[in-house]
Amino acid sequence: MIKQAVRAAAVLAAGLAGTIALAAPGHAAVPGGATPGSAAVVSYEDAVPGLAPAGATGVYLDRQGRRIAQPASGPASSAQPQALLGCTPESGRDNPHYSSGDVSGHGWWKKGSCTADTAHVYNCLYEWYTDASWRQKACSPTKQLRPYTGSGDRTVARATCNSTGQTISWRNHVDVDVDGQIDSSEWPYNQANVNCVVN
Repeated sequence: MIKQAVRAAAVLAAGLAGTIALAAPGHAAVPGGATPGSAAVVSYEDAVPGLAPAGATGVYLDRQGRRIAQPASGPASSAQPQALLGCTPESGRDNPHYSSGDVSGHGWWKKGSCTADTAHVYNCLYEWYTDASWRQKACSPTKQLRPYTGSGDRTVARATCNSTGQTISWRNHVDVDVDGQIDSSEWPYNQANVNCVVN
């Protein structure tokens, strides 16, 4: 749980330092943290779900609209950074997808260079908004899991679609905290476009 404590401290520090790149409701925000005048200004309240442009970064917001400080992340890749001390697990996740009226995504882990037999895992779904933000719409419960073998042993996050008539960009991020070992802090994701809008 070392990573979760570090992440919580980073979120608090970001909030205290006033580093939120996205404006509070009713105030102007500049997409991607650009300076005023260099990009179109979009208000937090006027932003709507949409398709992320190629290579979109943006800020991450929790369900209360607060910025989330995140560790290194990236799309699906077999190359993950090695922990300075300890081990690097394989952080498994699937593409966000439509399922029975919901957008959903799963998370799991494999040992990688770790030797522990269990890890605490959770995953979260983020929807792209036109103010260059990824807004959290659902997180799975944190579960203690054995390494994934192809069935069971995974988490699921899901959010009910308010409509399915528009294609929206979604990300499924997974966090793995190996039990009893120091492990790397990446927060990888898979991104996909899904016919699902969650207001």
